[in-house]
Order: sequence, then C-alpha cells, then structure tokens
Amino acid sequence: MSIAARLDGLEQRLRALTDCAAIEALKARYWHAIDLKHPDDVRECLAADLVVEFEGLPRFESRDAFMAIIRQGAARRQAFDMHHGQNPRIMLTGADSAEGEWEVFYYGIDLSARTLMQMAGAYRDTYVRRGGRWLIATTAMRQTSLHVQSVGQGGMARTNILGRPAAPISFQRQEGSA
Repeated sequence: MSIAARLDGLEQRLRALTDCAAIEALKARYWHAIDLKHPDDVRECLAADLVVEFEGLPRFESRDAFMAIIRQGAARRQAFDMHHGQNPRIMLTGADSAEGEWEVFYYGIDLSARTLMQMAGAYRDTYVRRGGRWLIATTAMRQTSLHVQSVGQGGMARTNILGRPAAPISFQRQEGSA
C-alpha cells in the first residue's frame, strides 16, 4: 500500500473519529441545556425539520413545535432535571449524516408537586451536518424503567409508579430524512 493511500485512510479515520466526538458533544450539550433550563441552547442543537417521538408525549414534526414543550419545562423553576447519557453508539451513514443510540438515566425532582422520578430509557437519533455543524435531526426515546414517588409533608416517600411501560416507540424515519 502506498504512503498516499495510507495517509488517505488515516485522514478518513481521523475525520470519522472527529465527527463521532462532535456528535457525542452535541448530545451532551442538548441534555445539559435541558437540565439548566436554557431553551435557546437546546434549540441550537436541533435541525429545523426535527422529528421527535418520546414515549408518553405526542409526536413533534418541527423544532418549533418541540421547543414549545422545552420552554414550558424551562419555566418550571421548582423542578430539577438531571439527564445522564451513556454508552453512545454512533454510526456515520454518510459524509453529513449519522445515526446514534444512547442509554439515559433521568432523575427529576419537582418541589411544587413533591415528586421524585427515576427513569431509564433508550434513545435512537439521527444527525445531520448543516452549515458545518452537527444537529439532531430525529430523536426517539423509549422508557425501559420508571419509578415515581410522592413525598409527604413529613418527608416520607411513597411509590406511586413502579415498573416499565409496555408501549414500544413507533418512531419511523421519514422519507428524505437522514
């Protein structure tokens, strides 16, 4: 194999590693912005033609439609969200497209409702590079476990929901999407 061919192969591998790292950083920024209640930063992570299917929520077919629920969550100042994404599996599907799967552990505290929620789930995303930036194009999430507790005035927690919802995600890639 020639030096030129080996250098070309190294350049392709380096580009793939750089793209995968950029996508991982994008997803981390997205979850971090949600947790900090910074909706404008969330918006910057999303493609305008975003499609979202999260178990338990309606399907969203644009970034603006999805941002309404993000802004609603950001206004809840007595609620604290903590998303912990892990085990990313990123696959580049083209020069400017990729797919990813993630596991997430979510913990939420809602002081006004006096509830605690632990949820684990699996995300399946697609990503596109537009204007030199990676963006989330589609995202779907299925819960794998759920534990919701209410906290009484004396501080005692009582389990309200313990289990895993049975409904699978129905996310399907739209024609023409990455």
